[in-house]
Amino acid sequence: MRSIYKKIEIKWELLIVFFFALISGLFKDILTFFLVIFVHELGHVTSSLLYGWNIKKISFGICGGFITYDENIDKPFNEEFIISISGFLFQLLFYLFSFLLYKHNVIDVKIMVLIEKYHYSIFLFNLIPIVPLDGFRVISVLLNLFIPYKKSLKITFFISLLVMFVIAIYLVTLSPKIECSYVIIFCFLIKKVISFYKDIPYLFNKFLFERYANPIKSKKTNIINGYYLDKMKRQKINEFIIEKKRYKERQILSKVFD
Repeated sequence: MRSIYKKIEIKWELLIVFFFALISGLFKDILTFFLVIFVHELGHVTSSLLYGWNIKKISFGICGGFITYDENIDKPFNEEFIISISGFLFQLLFYLFSFLLYKHNVIDVKIMVLIEKYHYSIFLFNLIPIVPLDGFRVISVLLNLFIPYKKSLKITFFISLLVMFVIAIYLVTLSPKIECSYVIIFCFLIKKVISFYKDIPYLFNKFLFERYANPIKSKKTNIINGYYLDKMKRQKINEFIIEKKRYKERQILSKVFD
């Protein structure tokens, strides 16, 4: 666990927010908000450690907490799914525990109202299927169960783009005076979506190289007619039929990387 502490990064802008919250009398609000975020990320960290995933960095900023990994792309779907939803599970347990304390008069009604407010807002926000939120990760896992990896990347990008467009229209029609916090979060997500789109070729090539360097073991086979690398699927042994001959996945990838 000591090594995990060294990987925690607190952004400078978050410290500024805490400072202004302290002098403006909103310290309880900000502290409760980031306590819920911390519990959410603790869920991801705990499940990641249980599965032995290598955490590269845990960042906390004004838009929340985010974890980056130094891991292969083609991880087991069940592990990826559980890690993706573990933030929700920890957050729910924290809310129920807080409610229990409130019922026994350990915490007052004002604190409970804050916890409830931020619990629901963060819970619902993370359900949105936009890069890099948990909703996006869940959708990604479900898509990869059925379709090729590269196609899943493109579909999740377009889903993110479509949802961002809907949110933008909603915010504009909701009120001409949009809160500054909404603008900051929206710009942050736009930046992440654009960055993800630019990374699609890199992610796909990384996936191919990983499959070449470390072939996986699977009982499921994906048959590809023709030399179409973009039809390769995760967690399946991909075999190619080219000119009526059957080729192993590594035979084809060796022509790319050798």
